[in-house]
Amino acid sequence: MEYNKLTTSDIENLRGMIANPDRFVTEVTEHWDHDQLKTVRAMPELVIQPTTNEEVQQVVKYASDHKLPLVPRGNSTGLMGANLTVHGGISLDMVKMNKILEYEPESLTMTVQAGIRLKDIEEFLADKPLTYVPAPAMHWATIGGNVATDAGGLKAVKYGVTREHIRALRVVLTDGKLYRFGSKSVKSSSGYSMKDLMIGAEGTLGVVTEVTVKLMPRAKTIINALIPFPSLNEAIKSVPAILASGVVPTTVEFMGRKVLNLWESYSGKEFPVKDGNGFIIIGLDAFTEGEVKAELDQIAKTTAAFKAGKIVVLDAGSEQAKLIWSAREQLLLAIQKSTPKMDEVDVSVPINKIPDVLERIQELEDELGMRIPNFGHAGDGNLHIYICSDEMTDEEFIKNRDTVISELYKTAKAVDGNISGEHGVGYARESYFDDFYGKDYTDLLRSVKKLLDPNGVINPDKIFPLEGK
Repeated sequence: MEYNKLTTSDIENLRGMIANPDRFVTEVTEHWDHDQLKTVRAMPELVIQPTTNEEVQQVVKYASDHKLPLVPRGNSTGLMGANLTVHGGISLDMVKMNKILEYEPESLTMTVQAGIRLKDIEEFLADKPLTYVPAPAMHWATIGGNVATDAGGLKAVKYGVTREHIRALRVVLTDGKLYRFGSKSVKSSSGYSMKDLMIGAEGTLGVVTEVTVKLMPRAKTIINALIPFPSLNEAIKSVPAILASGVVPTTVEFMGRKVLNLWESYSGKEFPVKDGNGFIIIGLDAFTEGEVKAELDQIAKTTAAFKAGKIVVLDAGSEQAKLIWSAREQLLLAIQKSTPKMDEVDVSVPINKIPDVLERIQELEDELGMRIPNFGHAGDGNLHIYICSDEMTDEEFIKNRDTVISELYKTAKAVDGNISGEHGVGYARESYFDDFYGKDYTDLLRSVKKLLDPNGVINPDKIFPLEGK
């Protein structure tokens, strides 16, 4: 698809839509050309930082009417290039739309602008009886970015992913109108759910400006349990048995000794448990201590059949618990620090098929002679798999990386999995989408895109190519 380049006239017209000239950036720096991984780089021609719905409406309509590509951007914590202006044009940087608009405990909701960070939401609610439950590891990500990828996080086993915690969205479409999708009501059987269509769309259908989230009372009793196993395989195989036993944990994470060694080098700290080569971290919450103890007893009985070591029980607020969760949350950064270049796959598979993926990873490490460290969400089958360049040349890395990605997608497809569990497809993986899901399905998605964005200007060529093969 062909797009127009910004002209001097376009820039002057757009400048008049933004009240403060400091939020209209024509001398664009490298700050705007990458995301967290930096595997894909693309420089916008213009950066606009709106603060109101009206500014977004004017800019989006102008971009559509003049066939100028426009890409919404959060805090650049993505991993798949979804926020990059691969066709040039306008980067609509939402970080200054960061206000809390309404806190309404009586309806268990809060409405915020899309550019607010999770960290800021957490700090606002810290002294309040209600909390926003989803817990992606990137606390400095924006809520709009989380909506765009339907981010999962550490509590998805019990509480679900971002989608389950969004009541309503305000979205600007390419006609320049501001729509409200959803409401504060808990239930709706009232036509198509446009709200749910926007969640996970990676900013390809419209620009989310406001988000109404569901709040929940804080659990009265919270503990964490770290369980060591002789091998990562035995740790992983225990998870379906734990979940089938009647225990409903908030969190079930897995990690192996090799990635923990990388974290120790990165952080300069020691992981507090020395026994075991594979670990699961289980989070439990309930109204009473008795409920948590009963679940913990059941976990001990279940994991004994998988050669589990002594369970390390941690109060949620203890220093040891904070250290263990800090290790888990910093694993990505630790792996990234250990290698010159890195790419990532976050396939999602049925939980009983995680060992199939781990086995294929080991085979690929042996076949290609490269490191592919991994960890992830054992309770929902979402693996985070990292492809490290180490001593390889750029050409060797690209070739091996493409092999690993293709082979892991084949493995995921064979066990009825998905390309991505929470990081999205973005630009870096859009070329795989057609083959994975089939042309008929992708053409259906293209028809939805064309209906809502007839000129194809909103975050073009993300998730899937705009035109089929």
